[in-house]
Amino acid sequence: MSASKSLLRYGGFVLSVTTARVVGIVLTAATFPFLVRRLGVDVYGLWSYVAAVCAFTGLVANPGLTSYAAQQVASRREAAFETISDVLILRVLASGVAALAVVVVAGFEVRQDVRFLLKLYGVASVLTGALSLDYLLSSLELFHVQSLISIAQQCVYAAGIFIMIRSPRDVVWVPLSIVGSSFLTSSVGWVFLWRKGYRFRLLIAPRRWTAILVPSLHYAGSSLMSNLYHRSGHLAVRWYLGEHALGLYAAVVRLADVLKNFLAITQSVLMPRMALRASSPERLPQLTRIAASVLIWFGVPLTVGGWITAPVIVPWVLGPQFHEAVGAFQWVVLYVITGPAAMLFAGTILYAMGRHRAYFVSTLVGALTAVVLSLILPLLFGIAGACVAFVFGELGVALCAFWLCPPQVRAAAKTPLLRIALVASALMGVVLWAALPRHLAPLALVGLGCVVYAIIWAGVGRNLLKRTVEGFQ
Repeated sequence: MSASKSLLRYGGFVLSVTTARVVGIVLTAATFPFLVRRLGVDVYGLWSYVAAVCAFTGLVANPGLTSYAAQQVASRREAAFETISDVLILRVLASGVAALAVVVVAGFEVRQDVRFLLKLYGVASVLTGALSLDYLLSSLELFHVQSLISIAQQCVYAAGIFIMIRSPRDVVWVPLSIVGSSFLTSSVGWVFLWRKGYRFRLLIAPRRWTAILVPSLHYAGSSLMSNLYHRSGHLAVRWYLGEHALGLYAAVVRLADVLKNFLAITQSVLMPRMALRASSPERLPQLTRIAASVLIWFGVPLTVGGWITAPVIVPWVLGPQFHEAVGAFQWVVLYVITGPAAMLFAGTILYAMGRHRAYFVSTLVGALTAVVLSLILPLLFGIAGACVAFVFGELGVALCAFWLCPPQVRAAAKTPLLRIALVASALMGVVLWAALPRHLAPLALVGLGCVVYAIIWAGVGRNLLKRTVEGFQ
């Protein structure tokens, strides 16, 4: 395939995934504030705590099995499809164990409503999760189908939230909407794969399980570490600061995660191609340069703009009751850069290359960083301390994974766009800071920042940006 056709093909993939992500982000932008406002600070915090606990028990249901299967299918395609039968059987067995683990964990919860939510969401999610096939669609580069299914799932979930959630008493419909939408769309996806000819025989062959479980358990360890540096803050804030503080912390972390999702599109599209080009001394660095350039070009202004406009954006999105979370968001907005960087070097490059041990080590560094800081900083600095621990956990993953990448990949990640992106973002920040006292509408403030950033690039960095794009062809 020629370079121009390849670029056009992957441009279509990016457009497809971008469309799905934009639709998802738009729906999230609608459902997230709606959910936060209807549930209130305390109940939203408790639901976030339930989701955090279930994320840990979910690891028992999927101990790295889909991560291994996705990497194998991405690198070997149909030749590796025989592993899917074993993966499905192992997931069903593990899901039964995970369901029992959820019931045991819920028994230690003192609040009856939280105990009920843990059992409902925990058991239902691990059982329906066995049908998930998102990892297969992305590994087979069926991004258009994946995008349609993702949009359908988001729409079903949003419909459940908008129709059923009216007060904090309706929180039970949140897990029901999540599980119901996932089950429905996963079933449709399996029917599509079957009709497209992707078929396999469901065979029980325990002799093959050892070869699957060894690397899978490394990925499971990585997933456990990932959950630790993502979720330990939720647990620490509830234990140290209470449920009201947990609601504030969970909301600003989720808001930063929504912004981060814009930058995760490139990594999700490039992972299968990186797996195929893992041994290529030319193509892998080039793909790395693309992802790093996108991260810098979009991540730096999003972080600077989010920090400056937080006093306006946070109450506007989350509601006036979250005004006291502005300072916390200004700390956690750094995750918009550290999160995608960790995903790029660990979750995309090391993962695509099949370096499961290096992947595990980098996530271990992030988990140790986040857990230690989460045990100390919230006691000293409150919610802001928990936000700093969250950001530094991601930073630990990114730095460790960067140094564990091959030298040619590290060299390619040093994009020339960084210097101008920093200058343009700083000037944009000055303009936004000067505009804040004028009490512009939130959308007008965001639009102003985008226009200023674009004008600076058009005047100063146009030639550099053009040379960078030409270098990808």
